[in-house]
Amino acid sequence: MADPKKHLDELKSADPQRRAFATQALWNEWYREAGDLAEMELHKGLTMMDNNRLDDAEMHFTKLSEVFPDFAEARNKLATVLYLLGRYEESVIACQQVLDANPHHFGAWNGLGMCLYQLGRYDTALISFQKALDIQPYAEANSVYIARCRGHLN
Repeated sequence: MADPKKHLDELKSADPQRRAFATQALWNEWYREAGDLAEMELHKGLTMMDNNRLDDAEMHFTKLSEVFPDFAEARNKLATVLYLLGRYEESVIACQQVLDANPHHFGAWNGLGMCLYQLGRYDTALISFQKALDIQPYAEANSVYIARCRGHLN
C-alpha cells in the first residue's frame, strides 16, 4: 500500500474533496493489495453483483478468498453478498475476518453494523457504526444508523 495512514488522516479533513480522494485511494489500495490477478478476479465478482447474480458472486468471492487468503477485500465483498442474500450471521463472520486483517476498513465496520442492525443487536451495531464513524467522521450514513440504534435501545 502507498501510505494508508496519510489517507486515513485525510478522511477526517474538513475539505470534502480531500476526503473523497482519500476514500477512493483507500478503496484502490484495498482492491490492489493482492496483486493484478486478484484485482481482476475481484472485478469479475463485482460484475456478477451488478448483474444481480448473487449466488455466482458468492461462489466467486469464496473461491477468491481461498486462493488469496490474505486478500481482505475479497472477504469484504463476500460479506456484502451474504448481506444482500439476507445471511446476516455469515456476513458478520466475514466482516470480522476483514477487520482482523484490516482494522481500519470503514466499509467492513459499516457492513458489520448493518448486519448486526438487521439481527436486532442494536448495542453491538451501535459500536460498529461508531468505529466506522471514528475512521470516517463525515460519513453521514453511520451517524444515521447510530441514531437509529439509540432509538431502539431507549
